Amino acid sequence: MATKIGVLIPVPQRDSLFTPEDQIRLASLGEVHWNESAVQISINEACEFLADCEIGVGSWGTASPNAQLMNACPNLRLWEHVAGTVKRMFGPHLDGRDITIATCAPAIAENVAEMVIGELIIGLKRVLENAASNRCDGGGKPTNSRTLGNSTIGVIGASSVGRHLMRMLRPFGANVLLYDPFVTPADAALLGVQLRGNVTELCAECHAVTLHTPALPETEHMLGSNEFQAMQDDTVFINTSRGNCIDENALIVELEKGRLFAFLDVTDPEPAAPDSPLRWLPNVVYTLHIAGGPDAKLGRQAVDDIAAFLRGEEPLMAVRADMLARLA
Repeated sequence: MATKIGVLIPVPQRDSLFTPEDQIRLASLGEVHWNESAVQISINEACEFLADCEIGVGSWGTASPNAQLMNACPNLRLWEHVAGTVKRMFGPHLDGRDITIATCAPAIAENVAEMVIGELIIGLKRVLENAASNRCDGGGKPTNSRTLGNSTIGVIGASSVGRHLMRMLRPFGANVLLYDPFVTPADAALLGVQLRGNVTELCAECHAVTLHTPALPETEHMLGSNEFQAMQDDTVFINTSRGNCIDENALIVELEKGRLFAFLDVTDPEPAAPDSPLRWLPNVVYTLHIAGGPDAKLGRQAVDDIAAFLRGEEPLMAVRADMLARLA
């Protein structure tokens, strides 16, 4: 008997996450029940939609495992989240249930790391400053331009994004420093990076610093006045993790001096306040959480995960309750 798979994702969102080929692949794995609506369905509708399904597929904005859904859907064995964090899905409602919760965070991590590589290249090359100067008076070539190959890059956090980024940096020949209290020197050696035991020390040594930590009580404002003041003049700072991991006011103080250049994909609050200097300072590129948005890589991973699960294997990133304290 074919496995019943319920996909809650509405059509426009589904088409941004799954290519036609991956939709066909998914349909080949079981009896797929698609949400053919253009809008999200309610939790009550989701309970009816998934009532006899063994696999549920959701994403940003869809219903997800909670007490009501789990009570209504006794056959669910896998929840595939075609998005990032799954923290909200855990709780007492999962006690005694044999269900795997999987996330497509690894696919998102690839996309975020790809964007960071681009920002490092154009940031260190001073592409944006030079372009702005040439609109006015042809200011000449920048004297502080660098390539990745002759730069020291500081990575804060060996998360999925941080690890993808470190792998992507290898062909460029950059000198990479890492701060992560959970990484051992042996682990760092395998990653091909040098470990630093102090964030301020790392910031002082680098030409660019990129932040990849989850938002946890321990990481709130982990970069503040000491860290931003320690950065060398012309340091490129990138934050694609969470806005509350930095003290934005401390960063703004250094940005207003013209010492640093920042790429910020996240802020606190999000979006940034209308009058925030982050919106108008010339040495800030502010984007609205676009680094890890919907993409066909997520759908591809989701289909791969479901195929692996049906073979009796574990999805690429199956999340357990004991992992939550270190995940975004």
